[in-house]
Amino acid sequence: MPLVGNLRDFALHDFLYLVDRGYKTGSLMLNRPSTDDAAHLYFDKGKLLSVVRPQRRERLGELLIRLGKVSPQQLAQALQTQQMNNARPLGQILVEHGVIGQRDLQFCIQQQIEETVYELFAWRDGEFKFQAGQKPAPDDVQSLVPLPVENLIMEGVRRVDEMSRIKERIPNNDMIVRFVDRPQEKAANINMTADEWRIFARINGRSSINEIADKIGLTPYAVSHIVFGFITAGLVEVTRPTGGQSSKAPVAAQAQRVGSTPTRRSAAEPAYVEPPKKSLVARLINRIRGL
Repeated sequence: MPLVGNLRDFALHDFLYLVDRGYKTGSLMLNRPSTDDAAHLYFDKGKLLSVVRPQRRERLGELLIRLGKVSPQQLAQALQTQQMNNARPLGQILVEHGVIGQRDLQFCIQQQIEETVYELFAWRDGEFKFQAGQKPAPDDVQSLVPLPVENLIMEGVRRVDEMSRIKERIPNNDMIVRFVDRPQEKAANINMTADEWRIFARINGRSSINEIADKIGLTPYAVSHIVFGFITAGLVEVTRPTGGQSSKAPVAAQAQRVGSTPTRRSAAEPAYVEPPKKSLVARLINRIRGL
């Protein structure tokens, strides 16, 4: 019998903790009827193996092409080899052909899985169902080594806290980024990292945060984090897209007018996450142990 509930009562980080402590193998299905969005997380003995978002399902080959790790021609050759021997995973074939290294392959897969999970931490409601024993489909992106969930929990909670501040300036990743007056003069006195310069060079007043992320191979979270820093430094502002054109009202200016400039949380100050009721935790622990 599957374990069911709602994220309003039991948050994702709590469930990850219990699955880890319970050393369970199976799938956690999340569903948000209000947004028609869903996700499937697969675990192997308490560790995370795969995360699938049906609405934006991405195969391993598509992921590696998007990240610039393989070419379409290399992928086609590997897929042809796979068709001749269905028992061999695509990643293994690419490694054997020298197209990508084992460590580089694992890094790409792990990054995609982690970033997907971090997005799910922002879900405040939604139905969940855990079914023991279920495994991902053979062509789903799977980690070569199942991932421990402890770091995922810590980083996910930290990002939720940080994103609450960023969203005061950047409501969503469809916002258009544009320079303020004379950005080069202001940027001349600022030391930027390589990723910051890459993003800075892509700002044109027409591209959104999502589009910039796609062009340079970073996650939308990483781009929005850096753009938030640019806004704070007075280099850029973000506007809402309207009919393919940028809105004239910068969101950064609106935030300043209402006095909502976010204050930076001390690195030593942990993000507060309201714990679930003890009775609910006890019931869920007993249910998971019994699966």
